[in-house]
Amino acid sequence: MPAQRRRGRRPAQPWRRLARHTPVFELSARLGVNCFLGLVAGVSLVRLVPYLQTQVQQLETVRHELDQAEVTHARLRADFDRYFDPTQAGRVIQEQTGYRTKSERQVVWTD
Repeated sequence: MPAQRRRGRRPAQPWRRLARHTPVFELSARLGVNCFLGLVAGVSLVRLVPYLQTQVQQLETVRHELDQAEVTHARLRADFDRYFDPTQAGRVIQEQTGYRTKSERQVVWTD
């Protein structure tokens, strides 16, 4: 008589055991990667906020200096136009040197 075969369970193969846990591993990996990316994004934002504030302050300073430079430029441009305007040359010379034409008379008021 042939030996009786045992009809027991075969030992579970490792890949089958692993296959049962694969969704858990996949979910854990996804959660871990997403948490890591979220942490990196948060740290980056925390580091960028002070830099942004510094840049805004520097921009305000530069704008203020630009406004001052524009005012100075406008004044200098007006002076340049006045000094080199041929129609005002006589008036400028009179202001700077006190020169008077022969037809003008100086009037001095006294009490």
